[in-house]
Amino acid sequence: MKPMRRIFYLIIVCPCLVLAEPRQLVDENSPDWLYSVGRLTIPGLRYESGDALHQQENCSASLISERLVLTAWHCLENYRNLAQDIVFTLPQLPGKPQRTARRVADGGGMQADWALLKLQSSIAGAQPIPVNDERTNVSPVLSLAGYSRDEGLGKGGENLTWQTDCHITADETYRVATNCLAYKGASGGPVLQQGSVVGVISAGDATELTYYAPSRSFRAAL
Repeated sequence: MKPMRRIFYLIIVCPCLVLAEPRQLVDENSPDWLYSVGRLTIPGLRYESGDALHQQENCSASLISERLVLTAWHCLENYRNLAQDIVFTLPQLPGKPQRTARRVADGGGMQADWALLKLQSSIAGAQPIPVNDERTNVSPVLSLAGYSRDEGLGKGGENLTWQTDCHITADETYRVATNCLAYKGASGGPVLQQGSVVGVISAGDATELTYYAPSRSFRAAL
């Protein structure tokens, strides 16, 4: 009976070791800046074995001025047909308003993984998130948000999730590493310190590491 009792004990204890989901869903108690985090739909064209393949890229983005939107460069990497519209949506606002957008500046590659788009017109009721021009190591505490395409809280990109009380783990020349959690689809979402944008989500491993392009890399383009 001893071995069986030990096995039973392990079965009871092990589930308690599972880490809690660090992200939160947006609700009435969430910070106001989350209402300015939207979804970006980009029609793309990529080539594989000589064949042109159409694809739609779904990323996150944030409104940082009345008509200016911040996202990641790699979200627009396959956008080639300017006759097709890029669409920015703010699902957290009543009516889920949409606007078409055009690219006005970008970093040109993963070493400066940011892009700026200009909306066709402003969105009534939307409050832009200010961009901070201070260095990212002024305060190590971070918040970030995005429409992650995981099947957990993200529900395949349908839900906006956010995380706070994250910290910087490494500050490199063109990217900053954090212990925040972000899945595919959150790319382009904002990273904040003390209520202002200090970066844009670039990449991560969806377990314990997320990189972002710091505001120092795009501040001059604003």
